Amino acid sequence: MKTKRYDQDFKEQIVRECQEVGNVALVARRHGLSKNTVHNWLK
Repeated sequence: MKTKRYDQDFKEQIVRECQEVGNVALVARRHGLSKNTVHNWLK
């Protein structure tokens, strides 16, 4: 399976959005990402 690479700006945007919204699952679903991927970026 091919892994996807996301640029740093996109990751920072997702992290900011998670902090604003307060719901990781909602943000991940909105952008077509895995919850686990977003949680790793938050760490």
